[in-house]
Amino acid sequence: LLAGCHVTNVAAQLNQLRRALQYKMDEGQKEEVEAYAYSAAAVAGAGGACLVGGPMARSALTGANLGILSSIAASEAGPFTVHFWAPMSKWLISGASFMDLNRPTDKISIAQYSALTLTGFFFSRYSLLVNPINYVLCSVNIALFGSSAWHLGRKINADYIEEKK
Repeated sequence: LLAGCHVTNVAAQLNQLRRALQYKMDEGQKEEVEAYAYSAAAVAGAGGACLVGGPMARSALTGANLGILSSIAASEAGPFTVHFWAPMSKWLISGASFMDLNRPTDKISIAQYSALTLTGFFFSRYSLLVNPINYVLCSVNIALFGSSAWHLGRKINADYIEEKK
């Protein structure tokens, strides 16, 4: 179920990216699209370097006896595992939602914010059931739930409860 959710989400996001790039190409912004492609290649290269060098850096930090830094590096949910970086990147979604709390309700999608609210709700609990327990994942999902529920509530209020002017 979890893998299916993630695969569907990645497919939807890639489709949105494809549509955005196609729109820019249709609008004659080929140079901007090429700049995005070069940036993406650079990020992929840096990511590959991190994958190759990560285990060596983790071993060096763990064996250096640097107190809390060595403990964090050795942790099962530390910065050298996906259990750390996936939730950290998810903070970008929550942060964007928090930065735009007064977004006009006509620009809020009920489907999108319903999905985000439910994701935050269910994964807050899930993060405490997995091994290792992932408090970073729990915190980001609580934030995602709160900010998305705020937007969803405003949209429902504006479209279905509040009288139209």
